[in-house]
Amino acid sequence: MSTTTNLTSAQRRALMVRSRFAYAAAEVVALRHDEQGIPLGVVSPEGIPLALAFTDPAAAVARIPAGVAATPLSLPMSRLVAGLPADWGLVLDIDQPYPQVVQPDEKQTVIAAGGPFPDGAEVTLRPAPSASQGFSDALAERAPLTPGVVRVWLFRHGVDIVPEDLMVVVATADRDAAFAFSEIVLEVARAHDVPVPVLTAWIDELPVEHATWVRQQPPLAHVERH
Repeated sequence: MSTTTNLTSAQRRALMVRSRFAYAAAEVVALRHDEQGIPLGVVSPEGIPLALAFTDPAAAVARIPAGVAATPLSLPMSRLVAGLPADWGLVLDIDQPYPQVVQPDEKQTVIAAGGPFPDGAEVTLRPAPSASQGFSDALAERAPLTPGVVRVWLFRHGVDIVPEDLMVVVATADRDAAFAFSEIVLEVARAHDVPVPVLTAWIDELPVEHATWVRQQPPLAHVERH
C-alpha cells in the first residue's frame, strides 16, 4: 500500500519514524541490480546482508556504485521486506544520522504492520468525498459487466497516522472474481488520474467488525444475481 502521495522526503521520513504502522506502509525507494535481479545492499559489521532503502529518491540514485546498472523501485516498505531473502535485513536511509534497521527476525513484524487492517492499529473507513465522483461512477458502470461481482463500495481508508487512501471493497462469488475486479479498479484509477493510492479489498477477507459495518453501507453498485 502506497500512502505517501505528495509528501517530501523529509516529511515521509518524519512520518515513518513516528509509528510502526506508518513505517511499514510508507513508500520507499529500493535499488534493484539489473543483472543479478537482487536488491543492492551492504553487509553489517555482524555479517548480515542489509538491503538499501531510501525515503529520498535522489539519495537512492546517489548510492548506485559507478559501473553498476541498477533500477530505483518505489514500493511500500512491507512489500519490499516481504520480498527479501530469509537471511537479509534492511537499512533505511543509511546516510542519515539515525538510519532505521530491520533485522532478519524483525521482518514479519514489518510485514504484519503493512496491511490495510494491521493488528493493533486504529483503522478507519468513511465515505469517500465527492471529488471521487468520476472514479466511483466508472466503477459502478463496470461492476455489472464483471463476472462474479455482487456489490462494490468505496471508502476513505486510514491506518493510524498514515495519510488516507481510497479503498474499494468488493463482494464477489469467489476470490478469483475479486482479483479480476482489482485489476479493473487500477485501470479505472489510472484513467481518472485519482490523486491518492487506491486499494481493493475482498469483503470475505476483512476483519469481521469492518465487514459487518461495510455491509450496512450503501454500495456504489448492487448487481442482481440471476
